[in-house]
Amino acid sequence: MKNWFLLLATAAFLFSCEKTVTLDLKQSEEKLVIEAQVTDQPGKQYVKISKSVPFNGSGQTPRVSGAIVSMEDDQGNSYEFEESSSGLYLPLVDFKGEVDREYTLTVSLDGQVYTASDRMHYVPPFDSLGVRLDEAEMQDPEEDNRYYEVLVYIKEPPATTDYYLAKFYRDDKELNDNGEWVFVYDDFLLGEEIDALPFPYYYAEGEKATVEMYSLSRSSYKYYLDILSNIDGDGGMFSGQPANIRSNIEGGAIGHFLVTSIAISEKMVGI
Repeated sequence: MKNWFLLLATAAFLFSCEKTVTLDLKQSEEKLVIEAQVTDQPGKQYVKISKSVPFNGSGQTPRVSGAIVSMEDDQGNSYEFEESSSGLYLPLVDFKGEVDREYTLTVSLDGQVYTASDRMHYVPPFDSLGVRLDEAEMQDPEEDNRYYEVLVYIKEPPATTDYYLAKFYRDDKELNDNGEWVFVYDDFLLGEEIDALPFPYYYAEGEKATVEMYSLSRSSYKYYLDILSNIDGDGGMFSGQPANIRSNIEGGAIGHFLVTSIAISEKMVGI
């Protein structure tokens, strides 16, 4: 896989002796998990509420119903949410966020109030997407008929320090290797102009390639870096302990409130 905007914290450990390790499998304390998002795109605002599962738990995390959910911006505009399905809360009236406004999430449940706040940052629009045949990949493709690179052209604002999350799709299906990859980066890595930078996946002729770019605050960037740190651990006996994922939810819950603007571009792959 080509090294696109991927940041992974890695460490390697060598052992020359044997050691008996006793694993502590005590049940961790159950936590409320809040995942929420407000964007500058219609139909993408939501709040998901669930409970964490123990270390040796399996299956879907328990969804939580009955919460009172709302968002408010720094201009005094308030938006009420209702439960659409178990644990999923959607706005009563659809709305879009705006760049440079701060948004506050409030969740009330069983007498406890949970809050989170963040500001929406600007994301530059795509100049264009291009397509290029990778002749080396064509000779020995990892996947049949997939040897076209999709190229990104975009100008990044030079005056500010910015952070981004990227998502890639093939025919509207997100590509992340079953959740094993997360693509985040800062503008120090990219510079002021992205010129013919390839997607991290190959495409076949006739497939639709889509990229979404999400603006991140610094706290959201750190949240995704923590996720990457945990993904990078192989789960083996000698792996480091999982990183504590930093949450911007206050009140005792874990999770994250993502406030983001989104740039989207797509292209049909062909000659």
